[in-house]
Amino acid sequence: MTKTKYVEPTGDEKAGFKNYPRPASPWELFQRSEGVPIFRGIGISDARELPREKWDRFGALGSFIQLLGTNNTTSYFVLEVPARSATKPVKHFWEERYIALEGRGSTEVWRESSSASTSFEWQAWSMFSVPLNASFRIVNATSSPAVLIGINNAPMAVNMYQSKQILFENPFVPDDRFGGNLEEYWKPGEEFEPHPVQGRAMLTTNLFPDAANCYLPLDNNRGPGFRWVNPQHGRNTVLTGGFIGEYPSGRYSKAHHHGAGAVLICINGKGYSYTWPKDLAGLTPWKDGKGDLVQKQDYGPGGMISAAPTGNPRETWFHQHLAISKTPFRVLATWANLGSGGSEGETVAGIGAELSEGGSSLPYHMEDPYIREYYKTRLAEEGAEFLMPEEAYTPAGTSIKIDY
Repeated sequence: MTKTKYVEPTGDEKAGFKNYPRPASPWELFQRSEGVPIFRGIGISDARELPREKWDRFGALGSFIQLLGTNNTTSYFVLEVPARSATKPVKHFWEERYIALEGRGSTEVWRESSSASTSFEWQAWSMFSVPLNASFRIVNATSSPAVLIGINNAPMAVNMYQSKQILFENPFVPDDRFGGNLEEYWKPGEEFEPHPVQGRAMLTTNLFPDAANCYLPLDNNRGPGFRWVNPQHGRNTVLTGGFIGEYPSGRYSKAHHHGAGAVLICINGKGYSYTWPKDLAGLTPWKDGKGDLVQKQDYGPGGMISAAPTGNPRETWFHQHLAISKTPFRVLATWANLGSGGSEGETVAGIGAELSEGGSSLPYHMEDPYIREYYKTRLAEEGAEFLMPEEAYTPAGTSIKIDY
């Protein structure tokens, strides 16, 4: 192949092109090579509705879900294991967790060069994380297809290593990820601990048998009656960001803002989320005639939304999550933990801190009146009651004791 010779500019001319298209990243090229559909958008009401095609690497069916704001950091996919069958053995050098939407079966996990193996059973709404670079296969024990959502940091790994040999042929499995007493490895955790940094509830376990219905401690940070836990499993270091959160029926979260990367997956109940660009639409977009900049996603179990669907790392988006079902609205929030870029010892505003406290949450009394008005309409359509305490809409609402 003949190389084009570089011509140095003369005089005051500038080298290169003023504007140019961004080339495909290694991750984007890898996605295409997998040969399954790629869904792109702000969200989807139910991932089970996506078309799925043959996925040779898994020996199953699947499709990618690359929501806006997650490209090249985190990948989501839906995997269908046919009735009474199993995936091929799978192994990769990135972190991955699964949540089952339908079906019942088991997952077998082993080291490639060892006879030691372990397995566990799962059902609908079980959540688990396979250790980094361990071999595994997912077995469907039912007479109908099993459907799971997978979440991983594959884009980061693919873009970093750019080597299939490292990603798929690497024999190294860290002992601190998959070692010790394997019989205890999949024993569900039951003892809540305070998160070492945030002080909120944390549960260390490699398996949640039923993430949709397990007990969640009271938290109150996102709104009155909000329940929350940070799941630590698989000894992951990148997929540590995230939580299982639950909004009571008839209540909703304060709007809050941050950059792209977080994705919410509904695992129980029904609701909808708003998201809008903070700097372009402001605090009260409908009131200020900028309601057209707000995006909304309705979703139930299996549905999902990108909380900040932007590719601009300097842009933050407000987002707000509202429960409309008669039962609580429970979500699994996930993202790749890339760190803040700050320095050790710097004070970071807690997740419940409001704008006046240096945080990112918008107090209810400052929110756009349209939010409450429309919310009451949606609740009435579902036959659910509006149960937000009136005290929450006062300037002192965060300090008033509220009966939950």
